[in-house]
Amino acid sequence: MDNKTKGILDLCRISNLPTVLSNCVGSWLIAGAALGDSNLLVLVLGAALFYSGGMVMNDVFDVAFDNEFRPERPIPSGIVSNRLAVILTLIFMVSGLTLMILGGAQFLLVLALSIVIIAYNFFHKRWSYSVYIMGACRSMLYLACASAVSVNIPHSVFAWCVCLGLYTAGITVVARGEATDREVKIYGLIFLLCPVIVPVYLGFNSLPLHLIGSVVAGSLWLSWTIYCLFIIKGSDDGRVGRAVSYLIAGMVLIDAFALSSHLGLYGLFFVPLLPLVIWFQSKVSGT
Repeated sequence: MDNKTKGILDLCRISNLPTVLSNCVGSWLIAGAALGDSNLLVLVLGAALFYSGGMVMNDVFDVAFDNEFRPERPIPSGIVSNRLAVILTLIFMVSGLTLMILGGAQFLLVLALSIVIIAYNFFHKRWSYSVYIMGACRSMLYLACASAVSVNIPHSVFAWCVCLGLYTAGITVVARGEATDREVKIYGLIFLLCPVIVPVYLGFNSLPLHLIGSVVAGSLWLSWTIYCLFIIKGSDDGRVGRAVSYLIAGMVLIDAFALSSHLGLYGLFFVPLLPLVIWFQSKVSGT
């Protein structure tokens, strides 16, 4: 693989794309659809392009910061030109929007997804509360995929989309210490543990809840998250960056947790994506 190709893949954070796949499929199934519908494939492709476009855009906005703190990144190192990165951003974002609409997602939700992606990349170095915009990116993706199934999105989808947004915000809080291995703020750690609340909410509101699936998949997710928190609290150089990558990979376990809470142990088919993401991250940067 030549340097430019590797640089483009790094910009796209392509190693994290299995988490986009699990988000889309999980939302689709919880909303009541079945596998095998061609619209799901179109949605996943659109979401993957949206994600890649947003990630490249992030580096475009962060050039000044990366020049000082992360000169090894593809743009400041000269591997990928800023002009090419802008072109890729436009192509991926427009293609992603088009495909998700063709896949049946509601136009306003897809438009909102594109807006929050742009807003996060613009504000994230300027406004400390932009972590919630980052969380909204994952939440809007979840809702957009569910909207392709029905205009009446189930309450359980809303519950998990809020949870996923807070978890993502927590990762973003942690990631702010990546370049310098700074201590992580406590509210970021709390956000990372918010998925445990969702089954409780579903149960108290008499919404569909598969107890065994929740316990099994939830235990896997919780164990992984606690492991990541121990990494953060360690003393190794680069520990925050490693934990961020692992927490991103852990999103597939949240999707396993969500789907298992709804459909039983079938949600565990997302679990093998965890080692796959980590292996991809060893080849292509995930942060």
